[in-house]
Amino acid sequence: MVPNPLPSRYRIIEEVGQGGMAVVYRAQDETLRREVAVKVLHPHLLAEAESRARLQREARAVAKLNHDGILQIFDYSGDDAESSFIVTEFIDGQTLKQFLTNRKLPVPELAALIVLEVGDALAHAHSFGIIHRDVKPENVMVRKDGAVKLMDFGVAQVVDLERMTVTGQILGSPAYMAPEVLDGKTLDFRSDIFSLGVMLYQMATGVLPFAGKNPHEVLKRIGEGRFADPRTVSSRVSDQLAKVIARSLARNPDDRYPRLALMLDDLCTYVVDAGLENPREELRRFFTAPEDYEKGLDHRLATALVASGQREQATRRMARALELWNRALALEPENPTVLAELRRLERGERLRRWVTLAVGLALLVGIGSGTFAIWRHAMRARQGGNAERIVATLQPPGATGPIVAGGPKAPAPRPKLAARPQNVPVPSSHAPREPRRVAAPAERAEPREEAARESLAAAASPQRVELTLGPHPPKVEVWMDGQKRFDFGPRQDRIVVPWDGPHTLEFRNDSCCNRKEVTVGPQAYRPPGDHLYVNLDPKPARLSVTLQPARADASILLREVGDSRPNPWRTTVRPGERVPVPFDAGDEMRKSLDVVVFLGDKTLTERVNITAGESRQVTVRLDQ
Repeated sequence: MVPNPLPSRYRIIEEVGQGGMAVVYRAQDETLRREVAVKVLHPHLLAEAESRARLQREARAVAKLNHDGILQIFDYSGDDAESSFIVTEFIDGQTLKQFLTNRKLPVPELAALIVLEVGDALAHAHSFGIIHRDVKPENVMVRKDGAVKLMDFGVAQVVDLERMTVTGQILGSPAYMAPEVLDGKTLDFRSDIFSLGVMLYQMATGVLPFAGKNPHEVLKRIGEGRFADPRTVSSRVSDQLAKVIARSLARNPDDRYPRLALMLDDLCTYVVDAGLENPREELRRFFTAPEDYEKGLDHRLATALVASGQREQATRRMARALELWNRALALEPENPTVLAELRRLERGERLRRWVTLAVGLALLVGIGSGTFAIWRHAMRARQGGNAERIVATLQPPGATGPIVAGGPKAPAPRPKLAARPQNVPVPSSHAPREPRRVAAPAERAEPREEAARESLAAAASPQRVELTLGPHPPKVEVWMDGQKRFDFGPRQDRIVVPWDGPHTLEFRNDSCCNRKEVTVGPQAYRPPGDHLYVNLDPKPARLSVTLQPARADASILLREVGDSRPNPWRTTVRPGERVPVPFDAGDEMRKSLDVVVFLGDKTLTERVNITAGESRQVTVRLDQ
């Protein structure tokens, strides 16, 4: 039943959705013979000025816009009408949130494609001075033909075109809300960029950057501006994408992208590197037939990334080439082309180290020979008592600089001058010089010998590689080669590994998970981007149910709560029976179970939370 009267031209077919302030119906426009969607304000909100104003804002904001990616507005009830409604195009499909609930995106590149489509529509709104202020998956529709539509401009704000800002108000969804909204500061288009960055993080990793048990905790984390590096959440998030996410989620708006177009440019480069040059067509294929699209997707993207890396290598941009090849290895860890190229580069690096070692040895030999020559000359001079002859022997005539070991061969000593009569002036050009001080062998050779020793040590010493760790669950002990190094946490998330051979890294959380070992080293394994992600296999929990008072005719069902999979875990048990509760590798470490007791025509249900590895007994009272 429609809660508000509508014009007779709109024939309601069915209810298709409920929001906080309105009901959405599928309807037929009898005048224009087309299907439409009618959003009708709840009757109890008709008297609230703000609720009516939101519907009015949405109608007037979207009426200015004409973009394929924005839901079209066809009609509006008006400010003084008895009912309050808007009529829009009907989208035969589902929200992006509904789609993501049933299917996780296989690669972060698809997240970037979705953000490119939503961002293009959002940039169009920005060009008309409209801030959406509620960008989130619930407000993105995915049509059955794969088209993506941005909708719900109910909290949108038209900015002051002179100041290009609006005063912040707490409107929108907490998890996607920019920090300046919480601070009550002025808003601009960068607030939408933040919300779009939250969506990008969520779709690329499968989790929200700012999560909590309640809205207050979520808002607190947003205000602090701290979130887990997305590379530690998903091994497929590359350095390139992580930079885009970090810049869009900067707490200070001045540190974000100044314009949405710049963020979209970076994402466009990111997807084109992977061979995805037509976002709209790629999304159409994915949303209409996800299973078919995902077949061979990893290999397809890896092949394109390898080719992109080779093009960068040809222009001598090796850092960029290595970044692209790391992305390829995240998709195909055994990609033969990349591994062959890395082996070739490693051989070149070993050759460079050997050359450095040889140069260091030659330098030490040369220094030793020069030092011995100086010492020999000094000994002869000491025996003859003629310092002037030493200087003349070690330096060319007229030279005044320091003696350099291994320099040009000194000429033969000048003949000794005849003695001059007393009191006969000596021409200034032949004035006797102070004997030049000749440094002792150890003193003169020390700086060059020390430099050579350091060069030799650098060439001979093993390389050290710093790995950034991303274990799941994060509460683990980190061990290397049988010795505990530290407890993983925000302040200790990296480990330095000597790159001189295989080393075993072990991650332990014996209370909930089985231990996981990874061997790293030059001939073993080096994780892409030096980011090591490890999922520990959770141990099953143990649960038993007792009844009070005991009843032999009762039956008990255990079932998992909140699992969107087609066949969530469930089992029947006998009172007192101890049963294992399985936890999959991708599960969180905590589950909610319903304990359902069937007793004749009576059913009792009790909710239980249990963690991986936990052993627990639950008592259900039948007399309640």
